[in-house]
Formats: sequence, C-alpha cells, structure tokens
Amino acid sequence: MIRVERRLETPRHIQLLIPFVSIAASLIFVGILLMVFGINPIEAYETMIRRAFGTKFGLTELFVKTAPIILTGLAVTIPLRAGLWNIGAEGQLYMGAFAASVVALYFSVPSLLFLVLPLMALIALFGGMLWASIPAILKAKFNLNEIISTLLLNYVAIYWVEYLVYGPMRGKEVYNFPYSDLFNDYAILPRFFGTRFHIGVIIAFFIAIIIYILLTKTSYGFAVKVVGANPKAAEYAGINRKGVIISAMLIGGAIAGFAGMMEVSGLHLRLRSAVSPGYGYTGIPVALLAKGNPLAVIVAAFLFGLLYVGGSAMQTTYGIPVAIVDVFQALVVLFIIGGDFFTKYRIVFSGLRPRGV
Repeated sequence: MIRVERRLETPRHIQLLIPFVSIAASLIFVGILLMVFGINPIEAYETMIRRAFGTKFGLTELFVKTAPIILTGLAVTIPLRAGLWNIGAEGQLYMGAFAASVVALYFSVPSLLFLVLPLMALIALFGGMLWASIPAILKAKFNLNEIISTLLLNYVAIYWVEYLVYGPMRGKEVYNFPYSDLFNDYAILPRFFGTRFHIGVIIAFFIAIIIYILLTKTSYGFAVKVVGANPKAAEYAGINRKGVIISAMLIGGAIAGFAGMMEVSGLHLRLRSAVSPGYGYTGIPVALLAKGNPLAVIVAAFLFGLLYVGGSAMQTTYGIPVAIVDVFQALVVLFIIGGDFFTKYRIVFSGLRPRGV
C-alpha cells in the first residue's frame, strides 16, 4: 500500500539534494533530446565546457553573460524571500536600459561629463524601481496577484523600448535598424583584457555580497524572512507587512534596472530592441536553485551563463537551435517544482496486514 504523508520537518540533506538532482535530471533529458538530433550528448557538453573555459574569449564571455543573470536572479530572490513572485525582472531590466540610455544620449553638459556613468546607474536603478513599484503597490494595497501584474508589465516595457528604437530614439545613421545612436565614450563602462569584460561584471558580484549581508545579517532581512514564512505572525510581531512587500519589490526592481544599464553601456553601447535574450526570465530558475541564498545565486547564475555560452557553441558546431538553452531552463524549473513536493511530503510504502492480525 502506498500513501503520501506530509513531513513535519524537511531533512537538510533533501533540501540540498533537490537543486543538484534537478540539474542532473535536466542534463539527462536535454541529452536525450540531443540524441534525437543525432548528437552525442557527452561530446556536446564537452564542447560547451571547452568553449567556455578553454579560451580567453570564452571565459570572459562566461563572466559577461553571468553578471546580468546574477542581478536578475537577485531581483527574483529578494521578493521570493518575502513570499512574492517577481516575474517582471525582464521588464525592469528593459526600463533600466531605457532610462540609462536617455542619460547617455541626451546629457551633454561638457563640464559634467564625468558624472554621466554614475548618473546612468542611478537613473537605471530608479527606472527599474519605478517599474517594480506598480505591482508592489497593487499587491500591498489591493492584494492583486503580483505574478500576473509583473508578467504583463514585461510586455509593456519590451514594446516601449521597441517603439523608441524604431521611432523617436532611432539613430541617424542606422536607417531601418532598431538601434539608437552609439553612446559617446564617457557613457561606456570601462572594459578590460581587450575583451567585452567590463567593470559592471565586478559590480554585480559586489551587489550579490551586499544583498547577502542585507538579508542575513540585518533586522530588515529578518523581517523579510518572517513575512515570507508567515504573514500573520509578522503582523502580530509588529512587522509592517505592506512596507516589506513594497520595499522587497523595489529593491529587486532597482537591481534588475542596473542590469539593463550594464547591457546597454557595457555590451551593446546603444539602446536597441532585444536588449536582453531573456535574462529576466532566467533569473527565475536561478532564484529557485539558490533557495533564497544570494551567494548561491552566483553559483546558479554561472551554470546558466555556461548554458548561454555553450548554447551558442553547440549552435555553431552542431547546427542545433540555441533555444536548447530555453528547454534546459524550463526543465530545471519543472524538476525544482517537482522536487519541492518531496520537501513537503514523503511517500510511504506499507505492506497489507493479513486478516485477524
């Protein structure tokens, strides 16, 4: 006889195993998919790793793609600890990119050009924060489902940027391409090693450390944890639940906005459509894998950064669609959701007793 029982307490080893099992299961399923294409999965994964770690270009590209994923992962993680789902990191990234681009393209006071990069960062933080404030206030004041509101606002932000680069902000020398003019040198993040590795990558790691300290070593972090674990208990303890909801979303939105500034100022050097290949959505499985730990976000982000670099390598080497990366992300989410079942419940097998016993 089989029955399902709710766990009174989840063993620590099960909590730790689920992310690893989710990744391993996803790799196996993607491997099966590669075999359908007639590709040896072991060779394909070997190609991914070799391209990412075997050359200076591959290694720096790994860091460049990991940095925005760290930030969008944090943008999801912070509200998640408060019991909220911020599905809107993609839109917040776009609004941060737009806000930073406005400063880069239209701020031209000669004596204050040294302030352009700091101002771009501040305005990008504000842009992402402003975009996140809409679902935050709707959730706090009217209990509107933040999953729906953040998801829908993504499309508004993406199409807003697309409208701008095809219309009012389209560059004078790009004709029908959806790009703005190139930024001036004073609006571009410094690069190193003759590659696209820019200072924003280093800043992303510092932000992750700061958020870790904020969430684990301060009274605010404790309040966020209590609100996420038991909202009613938080209210009885005198914690301002609505304030925590709004602030957690605002901090997450600000971080995603900075990721947008990094993309336009560090990589594209202009505003364009498709600023992000989906980093905001990638932040969701990253946050789930990290289990609310900002430092674990760094590790999970590296995994997905490797997938982005390796996905491009497999596309050029084997001719398979780069969308294989999206398949892997979806599988990770599915397996984590399935794994969460086993953190809350256990399956018990018991034999049938003979009659009269």
